Amino acid sequence: MTSVDELRARVAVAYDRLGLPAWPNPHAGMDSPPEEEYSRVTDPGRYAIVHARARVWADVLGDRTGVVVDVLGSGSRDVEGSLGTFDRGVRITPARPGTLPLLLLERDAPLDRAPDRAPERAEGTLPVLHVDVARPGTAVGMLPDCGCDACDHGSQDLLDAIDSWVGQVVAGPMVLLRGAGWYARWHPDGGESGGAGRGPDHRQLMELCRRLADGQDVRLPERSEAFVGGPWFG
Repeated sequence: MTSVDELRARVAVAYDRLGLPAWPNPHAGMDSPPEEEYSRVTDPGRYAIVHARARVWADVLGDRTGVVVDVLGSGSRDVEGSLGTFDRGVRITPARPGTLPLLLLERDAPLDRAPDRAPERAEGTLPVLHVDVARPGTAVGMLPDCGCDACDHGSQDLLDAIDSWVGQVVAGPMVLLRGAGWYARWHPDGGESGGAGRGPDHRQLMELCRRLADGQDVRLPERSEAFVGGPWFG
């Protein structure tokens, strides 16, 4: 049996061999960051660690029996009704029935079009990682969510988030719901919901996701879709 803890340990060892930059949380102990940091990106290139961590995960998962890793070229992804792009990535598909493929999609975002609050006058690109399931646009998470200095919580925070999201998909069960401008994500240890659209309240969505994970026959909210994935490994 393959455990997520075992996989994370292998990822950590392989990643450490790369000798990539690491930095502490610059805002540890602060109530809030300085205001000027919201309009500053000191070193966007260091965020390439999110792409590197994803590639290590792809290598480690691809070494498991029955797991297929397909390389993707550039393409588009539909997120909450908004069309975006990715520059490269992989689709990782387990052999076990009833599971969700994992997509690790890399984007080199021009800083004037990077995630919210990135400074308009900055030059260069910001490395961004999208963690999706099933197909591009069915989002589990994105890193960094901003990229400005004020939103920097250190390198380990980024690595831990990637490990957590990938681990949730692999460990299963995981349920994602998408509606008209809203979303919900559930796993046994918690869940979240949000979006600009008006959907069912959070408690209703979490209960609906739990029932879907249990294999119950439920009626989905109007104009919504569900993605349900079980554990990758027995």
